[in-house]
Amino acid sequence: MARAAVLRILLAERRRQAKLTQAQLAKKLGWDQSTVSMMENGQRKIEVIEFMSIADALGFDPCDLLKTLRTIKE
Repeated sequence: MARAAVLRILLAERRRQAKLTQAQLAKKLGWDQSTVSMMENGQRKIEVIEFMSIADALGFDPCDLLKTLRTIKE
């Protein structure tokens, strides 16, 4: 599985672990719910700054998730 797909899966899992809906996460970030949805389903790429904002909103260290992604072969 490609790293981009793994990233989407892991971010969606982190959101669910935080017990937030897409709409609730979007509100915390000042985004539309559709933006979060498009990121999670692969219709929109996730930029680095957005990734860091998501990590902050969900309360995890983005470096930890990047370490996991680094083990995935393209």
